[in-house]
Amino acid sequence: MSTKADAKLRELIRKIALLNAVQHDGKAQTGPVIGKLLGEQPSLKAEVKKVSGIISQIVDEVNHLSLEEQKRIVEERWPSALVKVHVEEEKRLPPLPKADKYPRVVTRFSPNPDCVLH
Repeated sequence: MSTKADAKLRELIRKIALLNAVQHDGKAQTGPVIGKLLGEQPSLKAEVKKVSGIISQIVDEVNHLSLEEQKRIVEERWPSALVKVHVEEEKRLPPLPKADKYPRVVTRFSPNPDCVLH
């Protein structure tokens, strides 16, 4: 790898490790960082032994930082990475038509016509 490519790789690993640490109370783990890196850069699978050494070194560096320092670095370098993912709202069934006309609504589980669960 060239020096420029190596620097880019180290920066990507540092980003992934810092995000992992922030999500897990300041302690990054090597396994998830490797998985995330290989997910983003599948071409690195052939060099996984070399890359895993670099990842271990960077994860150790990140874990020696305080949680506040980790958050500060992520906010400075990658502020968009901390944006919360859109949480889906609870899915509900549509209201029953004309249900308010009746004092009680009885439903059943298909195909049980007698409504008894077995």
